[in-house]
Formats: sequence, C-alpha cells, structure tokens
Amino acid sequence: MKPFRTALLAALSLAHSGALCAAPLEATSLYREKARDCRTLDLATWAHPTRKVMESERVKIDKVELCNGGVYPIFTVALPGDPIVGINDSYFNKLHARMIAANGYHSYAFVDAARGLIVTVDMTAKREASIDYDEFDAPSAK
Repeated sequence: MKPFRTALLAALSLAHSGALCAAPLEATSLYREKARDCRTLDLATWAHPTRKVMESERVKIDKVELCNGGVYPIFTVALPGDPIVGINDSYFNKLHARMIAANGYHSYAFVDAARGLIVTVDMTAKREASIDYDEFDAPSAK
C-alpha cells in the first residue's frame, strides 16, 4: 500500500493546488460507476456489525445507503482523522480490517462529507482489499 500512498499523495497535492477540479459527489465514479439503485436506511433501526465497529472507532455515522441489490454499503461519515496522512495509517489499517470482517469481506465505501473525500474498499474473491481515495466538491457549510 505504500507505493500507492505515494502516488495518491502526489495526486492529492496536485488536486489541492487547483490543478485538478473535484466533481460534486453525485458525479463521482462512486455514484456513476460503482453504486446503483441506492436506498437510504433508517439509522434509528439499522443494526449491523459494521455499526458497532464504527461506533467503537469513533466514526460518526451520518447516513447509510445500501446499493447494488443491498450488497454495497456507502457510509456517509465523519472520520476522526485524515485517512491520507501517513501518521494515521495504524488507525485506518485497523479500522479497515475490522470493517472488512464485519461487512463479510464485501466491498464498501466511506464518504466523509466534511473532507470532500471518498474512501472505497474493493474486495477480491481472494479476500484481498484495495483501498482508493477520491475527492469531491463538498458543499460549504452555511
């Protein structure tokens, strides 16, 4: 994951410098290519092992959507740290390992609206994870 992180940091530095323009959330590859037919769950009644993981890891859950026939969750959250900064690797490696297991080794995505960041975790048939980051144009708080 380290070579990927280096390329990612270079790409994000470019994006933050204004060389790349972030799309609105609904225009990102997450909603254009990966997720379809999403439905929002009622957080008051939603119970799933991933919820316990996020709550125990201080991830604030704002919204949960189930997509692709109910097998691809998108968690709109407030992450307690920046997943791109290397000093947070230990925390996020543990979080993803626990989330992957709790989600039955299926793919999922985090959307951190405040950071304008999407973290997609794609699982292979061999239970290998690839983690990708994408920016979107987060609406400014008024």
